[in-house]
Amino acid sequence: MSAAGKGLPEEQLLAYLEGRLSGDALREVEEWLATEGMEGDALEGLQTLNPSEAREMTAQLNNQLQRSLKKKTRRRRGMMDQKWSWIAVCVILLLIVLAFAVVYLIKQQ
Repeated sequence: MSAAGKGLPEEQLLAYLEGRLSGDALREVEEWLATEGMEGDALEGLQTLNPSEAREMTAQLNNQLQRSLKKKTRRRRGMMDQKWSWIAVCVILLLIVLAFAVVYLIKQQ
């Protein structure tokens, strides 16, 4: 199975860094590294660390990414709440204008 065009599981990449892969799995990772520029460079950088440091660093990066994504989700929810607030304000203003028009027409008769 070719690894080109798709990501590899984190555990497989860590096993590669630790030298625990052989055969088809090793060939798959090396093929993927040959086709992926940025990911290959990042993995080369991780190879300079010992395996426990690499695991710790990837865990920290994953945690930071998750926190960042949660903050962005909260901001989007806030924007959606504002959208509904503006719609509510517009509906209320429309009702006020209609009420004024009805009172004005009643006084004209």
